[in-house]
Amino acid sequence: MKVHIHELMNNIEDSSVNIEEQNVVSSERIKELTRMKINGYGFTEKKRSKKGIITVGIAVAVVAALGVSVFAAIKGGLEGLSFGKSSWADEIAADDDVSIPEEALAVLPEREFISLQGYADSPEHKATAEWLAFESGYDRDWKILDAYDAEVKRTGEDPFEEKYGAYTVYSQEMADKIDEITEKYNLKLHENIDDCDEKTVNDMCGDVFSDGISGAGYMYEDGTFSLDAECNGIYFQIGRCMRGYFDTTYLNVGNAGKYEEYEYTTKSGITVTISYCYDKVFKNRWIVTANLEDSFVSLNILPFDYDGNLKEYTKAEIETLVNSIDFSKL
Repeated sequence: MKVHIHELMNNIEDSSVNIEEQNVVSSERIKELTRMKINGYGFTEKKRSKKGIITVGIAVAVVAALGVSVFAAIKGGLEGLSFGKSSWADEIAADDDVSIPEEALAVLPEREFISLQGYADSPEHKATAEWLAFESGYDRDWKILDAYDAEVKRTGEDPFEEKYGAYTVYSQEMADKIDEITEKYNLKLHENIDDCDEKTVNDMCGDVFSDGISGAGYMYEDGTFSLDAECNGIYFQIGRCMRGYFDTTYLNVGNAGKYEEYEYTTKSGITVTISYCYDKVFKNRWIVTANLEDSFVSLNILPFDYDGNLKEYTKAEIETLVNSIDFSKL
């Protein structure tokens, strides 16, 4: 399978591994990635791109959508973004290849996944939730993927690459489902992914980032992008999902209900929501979201640096970071 199936790999901003780009990513490798179970706190390598080194999200949609439920009442903050909690016990019970003692399950971290497209009343959120629900129960024995992989190797052609290269599509049924969802919610598909850095974003949008911010990641031609970045010793991921486009990224926040949240007006005049919680493993977690007119922007503050050293940040430091970004241009 061509590496353009990166949507499987970049589907979330959880802890990650690196895979050297090849012309074909085998179905066995995809299965291996899918089965890898970690709690996910958002760390990715400094350089993430379609070429050379690719950051791979360990927890993928097949795992995350187990037990998905969208909040009926629309709330602000993280709870209004939630796809619902995903149980480790349920997930492991569904996988015949994994066996973990009950006492170990009892101490595994909580997991709750939030949308990075917008709140639960938005068409972008609803579309992603519907896709994750479909994907979670699809091809659980891998037979369809194996057949597809064999056919691509035989012919050297991927029939879904041109239109669905930004998504995890390896059957006509999956392609039809995406078409159904995008038509239902009147959304377009991403096209033409490319590498980007902070300069790319500044050139496209107009000085979004201050001189102290550097990062690398990817961008679609519609302006949706994701960067792994650093600013004065603060390591974070920033993503922008454009309105009107189908995107399947999401983030594990542990338990959305445990975060303290407040609204903060930036120097650029945009009000963002800053969410914080104390984590017994990584000390603290900060997430910033901005529900903008043309896009939804999120910052996932990493609780450690690129070398794995734990980091703790103050409220003042996070607000300084937020003011280093001109949200009015996103």
